[in-house]
Amino acid sequence: MKKLPLLALVVFVLSAPFMFAGTTGKIAGTIIDTDNGEPLPGVNVVLEGTTLGAVTDINGYYAILNVPPGAYSVKATYIGYTAYRFTEVTVKIDLTTTVDFKLKPQVLAGEEVVVVAERPVVVKDISASQANLNIKEIESLPVVNVVGVVALQAGVQGLSIRGGGSSQTAFMVNGITLRDERDNTPYTGISYTAIEEIQIQTGGFNAEFGNIRSGLINVVTKEGKKDRYSVNVITRYSPASQKRFGHSPTARDSYWIRPYVDEAVAWTGTKSGAWDQFTQLQFPEFIGWNAIALNSLKDNNPANDITPEAAQRIFLWQHRRNLDIVDPDYDFDASVGGPAPLVSEKLGGLRFLASYRTAQEMYVIPLSKDGFRDFNLQLKVTADLSAKMKLVVEGIRGRAVGTNDNNTGLPGLFRSPESIGNQLNRVSFIETRIFATDIGRRARLRAPASARSLPT
Repeated sequence: MKKLPLLALVVFVLSAPFMFAGTTGKIAGTIIDTDNGEPLPGVNVVLEGTTLGAVTDINGYYAILNVPPGAYSVKATYIGYTAYRFTEVTVKIDLTTTVDFKLKPQVLAGEEVVVVAERPVVVKDISASQANLNIKEIESLPVVNVVGVVALQAGVQGLSIRGGGSSQTAFMVNGITLRDERDNTPYTGISYTAIEEIQIQTGGFNAEFGNIRSGLINVVTKEGKKDRYSVNVITRYSPASQKRFGHSPTARDSYWIRPYVDEAVAWTGTKSGAWDQFTQLQFPEFIGWNAIALNSLKDNNPANDITPEAAQRIFLWQHRRNLDIVDPDYDFDASVGGPAPLVSEKLGGLRFLASYRTAQEMYVIPLSKDGFRDFNLQLKVTADLSAKMKLVVEGIRGRAVGTNDNNTGLPGLFRSPESIGNQLNRVSFIETRIFATDIGRRARLRAPASARSLPT
């Protein structure tokens, strides 16, 4: 089964009046004279290396809006006063970072004060239970995808937040909600190397978010740099190996096979006395191929008569399928970004970030598909139209391929070996689901009558 391709193309102009929630933060504060404590109007405040800035009002207050998440140096300059710079000022999604300045009259020409910003113990404008992770924190985690990052947070298991289903969690990328519209589950296969910051909310949602019950995962991706190119690559490769303990289901000593091929009990049955009680408890009860053949002779229909040897051969043919894993697991994630060649300076610092991710995880046993496969392609193009206006063009395309996880026709995919084990543990016809070659297709879930009659 294939999930429908996911395609999103967004063109929008970012400015103070037209800003989507959940993608940027704000820097604000007051500036006063360090000698008399009076507010200083008209002070220039800029984020170095960007076109963002503000000027203090009559009360010495300033606010810089629509600041992409990240770390910045904030500089305040005023004629007759020493320049003051805060470094390592961190801006997070939907939050206000407060930076207050105390300027002193300038004594020496060119004098400047540099202070390293400190993270506040209590963040005043957080009303929800949330965690904000920037790119430096994300890179240090032992994971290679967004789900892995989310799963490491308190109160989260996979994409289940505080016990709610994944369909009750919203997943947003740059203000766009990504989900499978058929079953409402989040689509999370975006590039890991393209992430700038992740915000995870587990309660107390603000009014701008709808269709949420359990949690919100809010992702902001990087922008290409104006002055340099960057390449990031993450790879993970695991050779083909079995994802189970013990014998293969098709091995002669396995739970599913041994009672029907072990010469000690195959013909006369598991309760014939050849097996001790401990061994009998480890395997299904079987009456023996001799009894199967005898039962076929008891009716008046000679067409279904069968010998013990022929009955065993039918059983082995029905269980002939190879259930070994022959392909590897892998995850390849790469992104490249920088100024647009030849035209960047002419078009407002036009820059891009392109990313690609493909992943494969083999199932514990092959079903109609032998594994879950996912790919995602993203492109983000940015240009500064003015000091307060930015143009962003973004496209996302993704596809997930796997086996349907529901036997009644409802949408959904098996995404991991564990999900298959959980499902098989709760349903009937387990043997058929393991050995049938087309499991996952509703019309073929049940074995044919001849297969169900052997063995009893």
